[in-house]
Amino acid sequence: MARPSRKKRAFFALYCSECHEKLGKRVENYKIMLNPTNTNPKEFTANKYCKRCQKHHIHKAKQISRSQNK
Repeated sequence: MARPSRKKRAFFALYCSECHEKLGKRVENYKIMLNPTNTNPKEFTANKYCKRCQKHHIHKAKQISRSQNK
């Protein structure tokens, strides 16, 4: 079978909501690929581990360009 096209997928960075409120700046913890037609990136959240807080917190998504993914 042929591999499905990835043109629809976009790169997103996940930011900790707790660190963002305390420090006032966004520091990305994770990079993921999402299909924006199936999921709304503004409402996408994931419960992930934050290295700076050393706890599990809710992470929010923000779109980044393909060049920033490297």
